[in-house]
Amino acid sequence: MYSANAGADESPFASVVVGGGPGGLGPLLWAAQNGLLDAWLAQGVAVVERTGRLGGTLGRYGICSDSLGGSYLECLEPEALTPSFHYLRNDPITFEMRRYRQSFPPLPLVDRYMGRIGEAMTATLALHRASALHFHTTVQSIHLRADGTVALFARGEDARPRTLIARSAIVALGGRQPWQEKAPESGLCFPDNAERRVMSSNVLLTHDGLVAANGIVGSAGGRRIIILGGSHSAYAVAWALLQLPAAKALGEAQIAIVQRRPPRIFYPDRAAAVADLYHVAPGDICVRTQRVNRMGGLRGHGRDMWRQAACRPGTTPEPRVTVLAEQDFSRVELQAMLDEAALVAPCLGYRSATLPVFDAAGRRLALSADTAGDAVGSDCRLLLADGTKLPNVFGIGLGTGFRPTEAMGCEPNFNGQANSLWLYQNDMGALIYHAIQVMLASLQTAVAA
Repeated sequence: MYSANAGADESPFASVVVGGGPGGLGPLLWAAQNGLLDAWLAQGVAVVERTGRLGGTLGRYGICSDSLGGSYLECLEPEALTPSFHYLRNDPITFEMRRYRQSFPPLPLVDRYMGRIGEAMTATLALHRASALHFHTTVQSIHLRADGTVALFARGEDARPRTLIARSAIVALGGRQPWQEKAPESGLCFPDNAERRVMSSNVLLTHDGLVAANGIVGSAGGRRIIILGGSHSAYAVAWALLQLPAAKALGEAQIAIVQRRPPRIFYPDRAAAVADLYHVAPGDICVRTQRVNRMGGLRGHGRDMWRQAACRPGTTPEPRVTVLAEQDFSRVELQAMLDEAALVAPCLGYRSATLPVFDAAGRRLALSADTAGDAVGSDCRLLLADGTKLPNVFGIGLGTGFRPTEAMGCEPNFNGQANSLWLYQNDMGALIYHAIQVMLASLQTAVAA
């Protein structure tokens, strides 16, 4: 049971950030790039992270990033960068990342790089007495208070309750895969047993998952590997499976990607797309950068996999992979396909992980994300199931459903959700920072009056 006196801090923080991964660090890094971080931390920022480090856990994945190395490096380049981050420009890991400025770095390297940024953020937080960092601490619920503040109920390693009071909260808990919580809309069943294994993309692409997948592929015989979905995750899974030692024995079309619609593909410009025999619609081009499908297109190894499967110019066709349209099969046929497979890899997208939110009367509020809706609106504020926005609770990170505007560098035809580290550290980070500062200024004006 929540108690406002359960280890509550005496004065409210300006902001509490729940989650110290790439999403949670996004607004803080935007502030650092623009020379505003120290002033924000002087107002009081608490960061709550359930692990013992800031920077996320991307190192558990055994694949490459689908963002160019330059996207990660940009946050260290502005002249206005907060001084406590300057040393990272000459860090050996930063030099290693620079090798991938125009290519896709391995996620273990990205993890080490983000860990170094996390260390700099940790040290910067320690410079400000008004701010705090709580490692090995889990926020369990958020409570809206009558005075307009929020109370976050948390527990640390010692299981002792702690309540953090703040003017605003930024929630960055990462994503969840809804199909694991309830049956997909298609009604397909994914039983997992000794004869047929089911591994989500989030598990399969980890180092341990790839080891397990190698064993399954090696004992598959003539049975198929079925990948459900047409997203980057689906094509990245296909590419990763083909790199496994056991994949050498796979036969023609033994890996099947079953998708509802063809994916969009990223190209640096229209000319590159035309040269690749890719049809470009006017709305596919980002007005800000002239890139094709800048936000919604396949990149990296997922894009490489699609090009091979589609026999694009200059590629070596990959006979072991076939792409099937879901609508060409009945539900019974699809279920039979899954039942006969050696491995099923659902790649059906992410939704934001959520926290229980209670109003000032102690009633739990229904969140949009709890019913498969978008977690946030266009201003990154958390949405309730009825469409109401919480004025001082923000969401950022994987699966929130945030849809960028064309002014942010988004192609007009993009209708998906943006899961972009660059956006976290730029436009989305700026949205959240400025909204919080407006709120704090309003409070100061009200107090002065």
